[in-house]
Amino acid sequence: MTEKILFYVYRDSGTSSEHLIRTIVEELKNFVFSGKGISFTSKGYSGIPLLGELPIDSPEDDIWKVLSVLFRISAIEEGLIFKVHTEDYDRNPLVAEARRSDVLPAWASTTKKFADNVFGMNGVIHLISPTVAEKFSKRSQIDMLRAVPNETRNILVTESLSEKLNSANSRNFGMHNTRINVPVSVAYIARERPDILSLAIREFIGMDDRKIKGLEKKLVEERDRVMIHTIINDTDWKEVTAVADIESPTDIVSHRVSLALLAFDEKHASIPNGVDVPVSGLFQKVGDRFEREHLESLRGQFFGAPQSATHLYQTAKALVTGNHIQECRKIFVDEGSTSNRESDFSGNEEDNCNVKYAKKQVFKKKKRSAFGKKRELAAIIDHTNAPELPMEPEYVAPDNSAFLKKFERAVNGDDYYKASSDEYSLGEEEDLELFMAKPRKKVLEEMRNKKKEKLGIKTTERLPPVSDDDEIDVADMLRAAPPIANSEDFDDI
Repeated sequence: MTEKILFYVYRDSGTSSEHLIRTIVEELKNFVFSGKGISFTSKGYSGIPLLGELPIDSPEDDIWKVLSVLFRISAIEEGLIFKVHTEDYDRNPLVAEARRSDVLPAWASTTKKFADNVFGMNGVIHLISPTVAEKFSKRSQIDMLRAVPNETRNILVTESLSEKLNSANSRNFGMHNTRINVPVSVAYIARERPDILSLAIREFIGMDDRKIKGLEKKLVEERDRVMIHTIINDTDWKEVTAVADIESPTDIVSHRVSLALLAFDEKHASIPNGVDVPVSGLFQKVGDRFEREHLESLRGQFFGAPQSATHLYQTAKALVTGNHIQECRKIFVDEGSTSNRESDFSGNEEDNCNVKYAKKQVFKKKKRSAFGKKRELAAIIDHTNAPELPMEPEYVAPDNSAFLKKFERAVNGDDYYKASSDEYSLGEEEDLELFMAKPRKKVLEEMRNKKKEKLGIKTTERLPPVSDDDEIDVADMLRAAPPIANSEDFDDI
C-alpha cells in the first residue's frame, strides 16, 4: 500500500462542515495537481470533520500547496486547527523543514516526539511542550491549544516554514501563466478550466504521428482564433515546451495546446453521455452556471466522487455562452484580474514586442455586460498627416492709455489749474467738482445753510462760481500774504 501524508483538520463549532468544504474548493480551483492529487473524507462529527490524504511521493509543489491552503484557512477561520501525520516521521514535511533549518526545540529529542506535538492554528505553528502537557494533563491536545494559544505558538518554526512557503508561492507552486492562441470554439474552456486543459494535454502526449498530421490540417482550417491567458502546471508545461521535429510554428505552446484541445474535442464530444450527477447545493450563490459546474466537479473530485473526462468536457462545453466567447475576444483585460498576471510567453521576440506595444495603447472603457467591460481603442492621429488647424487672428489689446492719463490728471487736479486745451481737456461739459476736495469750512457752511432753510431763516447769498476767465493762479496765491484769522476761525477750531 502506498504511503500517504494525512492531514487532520479540526474545526470549531462556529465553522460548519459545508463552509469548510466550500472554502477548500475555492482555494484549489486554479491549481492542478501534477500527481494523483488530494482526497478528503468527511467523518461527520466535530472531533475530526475532515481527513485529507495525499500520496507521499507527490511532487513537492503539490504538498506545499496543500499546506499553504491549510495555513491560510486556519488564519481566516477562528478555532480551526490542522495536523500533518506520516508513518515515517522523517518524511513529515513539517519535521523535515524544521530540522533542515535547525529550529527543533530542546525537548524534542526524537522526530516522533516533535511530529506528535506540532500543529497549525491561526496561521502559525503551535508546539505542545512537556510543560504545557503536564499543566493540562486531563485535556486533549486540541483543547490545550485553544486554552493557552499564547504559550504554545512557536515563532522560530513558523519563520522557517514561511521561507519555504514564500519560495514556493513565488513560483505559483509550479503553475505557469501563459498566453496561447487557440480556436475560439475551445478558448473559454482552456481559459477557465485548467483541469480539463491538463487532461487534454496528457491524452495528447504520445499520440500517433498520423493522427497529429490530420489534426494539423484541421487546425489550419480553424480561421477564427483568439489569444487567451491560461495556467498550465509544471508537468504539462514541460511536455508542451519540449523540443520536437515540427515545421517551426510561430508559437510552439499554442500549436501543441490547440492540437491537444482539438483531439480532446473530437474524442469526447462524440461519446454518448447520459450520466446524471446530483448537485450538492453548496455553490448555489454562484451566478455563472459554468463556474458553478466547475466548483461542483472539483468538490466531487476532492471528496470521492470524481467525474469522467467525457462528462466534464461535455458539460463544460454545453454551458459556454456567447458572453463567454466575447470575453475571450477582448484584447485588453482588467488590471488585477487573474489573466493579467506576468506570464511565460512562448512566442518569438517580434510577437512579444507587439504585445508590449499593444498594452501601451490608449483605450476607452465601456460597460458591456455582467461578464466584464469592453475596451475600444481610441483613434490615434499620425502627426505627419494630421490636418492643419485654421489660423486664429491675433488678439490686439485696446489702447486705454489716453483714458488712463485723463483720469490721472483729473484725480490730481491738474486740469482745474490749467487752461482748457484740446490735448489736456476732459471736455467742456465735464463737471470738475467731482474730482475736487472741498475745504472743511465750506462744508460746514453748507450744512448750516441747509439747517436754516429748513427752519425758514433767510440765508446769505453765495458768491457765484469762478469762471474760466477768473480762474485762480496758484503762483499768485503762493506770493500773496497769509490771511489774518478772525474770531470765527477760532470758534471753528
